[in-house]
Amino acid sequence: MGWFKKALAKVGVGSAEIELVLPKASFAQGESTSATVLVTGGSTRQQIDTLSFELCCDYMGWEQIRSNGEQGQKRRKRRMTHTLVKWHLPDTFALETGEKRQFDTQFQIPMDTPLSMGDGKIWVRGSLDIPMAKDASCEALVTVTPDALLNAVFEGFEQSGLRIEMVSNQDVERASLPFEQCFTLVPVSGRLMESLRRVELVASRDNEGLQLALVLSRQSGGVGDALGRLVGANKVRRALTIPHDALPTQTTKHIEAFLSKIE
Repeated sequence: MGWFKKALAKVGVGSAEIELVLPKASFAQGESTSATVLVTGGSTRQQIDTLSFELCCDYMGWEQIRSNGEQGQKRRKRRMTHTLVKWHLPDTFALETGEKRQFDTQFQIPMDTPLSMGDGKIWVRGSLDIPMAKDASCEALVTVTPDALLNAVFEGFEQSGLRIEMVSNQDVERASLPFEQCFTLVPVSGRLMESLRRVELVASRDNEGLQLALVLSRQSGGVGDALGRLVGANKVRRALTIPHDALPTQTTKHIEAFLSKIE
């Protein structure tokens, strides 16, 4: 019945299995880590061409559901996957029936990886490239936290009386990634409750440092407030650059000083 087992393995039944083991579940942006890969042979001998890996995240993007040949275009929002980084181990080997093998790999969480906030997910996917058969794969969810610089930015907002109310990963064309992570902060204490309704923050990295794009929605009242929101008059756009070598304490004070000038 060897031929029958081989036929089943081609469609994934009784095929090799892969498991990815991470040393911990939470990582900071820019952090490097190791991972252990456990491979178990199936019910028949199989050739493994490549062990490949991807660090992925998801975001809300637009999908076109009508081709260009149809009259008009129709789009819909759906959750999409973006690969932040991919790598592989060049080992080619034969996996015997029931054989267990272990491999080690290393990778780095890119600095532009979104944070594990809101409804977005981040995960590592491991795959076995098996010629003439269904590839085996597995996934491991990870939690990504801010690096010291971005964390200091959030501390500056918190110490000025603002907290994060909402986080979203939305598609955008002008960014280096197909999406941007937007943090919506609202004042919950202090004097800014009288002057601000909310602050929208998008953080990105370049050669100069941590770039902060801010949209401040001012507080007002009455008919003027409704009209101002309609035409965008209540919104003020600002940009800040935090150098890569800035100390966290300096960064927090810089954010506090910036917010202290808002009237």
